[in-house]
Amino acid sequence: MDTGEDTRHMPKIRVFEGFAGYGGASFGLKRSGLNYEVVGMSEFDKFASQLLAQNFPGIKNWGDITKIDPKELPDFDLFTGGFPCQPFSSAGMQLGFDDKYGRGTLFFHIIRICKEKHPKYLLLENVKGLTQKKFADTFETMKQLLKDLGYGEIAYAVLNSKDYGIPQNRERLWMFARIGGLPENFNIVPPKIALKYRFGDFLDSVVPPELYLSEAQIAHLKVKHNIASFFVEEPLCFDVYNKKIKRDAMCITITQPEHNSLRVIEKPKEGKEIVRKMSIDEQFRFMGFEDGELDYSGHSYSQMSKRAGNGWDVNLVGILLKHIFSQL
Repeated sequence: MDTGEDTRHMPKIRVFEGFAGYGGASFGLKRSGLNYEVVGMSEFDKFASQLLAQNFPGIKNWGDITKIDPKELPDFDLFTGGFPCQPFSSAGMQLGFDDKYGRGTLFFHIIRICKEKHPKYLLLENVKGLTQKKFADTFETMKQLLKDLGYGEIAYAVLNSKDYGIPQNRERLWMFARIGGLPENFNIVPPKIALKYRFGDFLDSVVPPELYLSEAQIAHLKVKHNIASFFVEEPLCFDVYNKKIKRDAMCITITQPEHNSLRVIEKPKEGKEIVRKMSIDEQFRFMGFEDGELDYSGHSYSQMSKRAGNGWDVNLVGILLKHIFSQL
């Protein structure tokens, strides 16, 4: 989706994508109109790494960020990374830097790399929970560490996918910094885009039969979640966690594992209620992908649902990057 901002004057930006997942930053860059080159990635997960190798065969994956020697990395201008969100997420234990698995401290490896490589720009992402009062000290520590490296004040905002053309209620915290600070009146928030689509517009026309729930499973779902009826006049999303049908024709946040958080409700057929899981293609449409854009051949449903839930909305990333660099 074009925001109309001209970024063609920018020199080529060399990008290193940390915590790459399925390459959300790289797919977003494709949409941004920027002159860029991804010179490296970092992803340690076995299945995500296989996905990167399929889709970006010419780009080296440096693996586990905690084991990278920054001196060995190529030079780059922009570091991107959605460092693990579980320590700050409402779906996780919200332990921040005290996360027992060490995920909250992975931010310090971003600092370690940037201290050596001095990229001019940083684009970071996390759940909006990081801005909560209970994490105020954590967030201030992060900002101060970046200031100490010369990045000045960080611009940050919670952005929602539904405000940028995708009917998914997905709120994420986005942070951007530049060596020497940002221009006066810099605004990280792109102009909102009117939503033209509804939930059903992103669904498959032909659905694998194994995704459909049986009549017994639908009856169990109704009893368990106190739902009177799944009869609908248009396809809608059922929010399993909050036990409600999304009558606003929005998709709830795609999370991992997808099959525990939402169901698709189709229009009834032959007088019967129709409820099913969301297909892989559908999940990635809600993450901003075009059909066939991501090669996930050989990957299981559960693995791809995990990838979608942990990933970036590539439509929003493209809009955000174009908006940011139009001001620099």
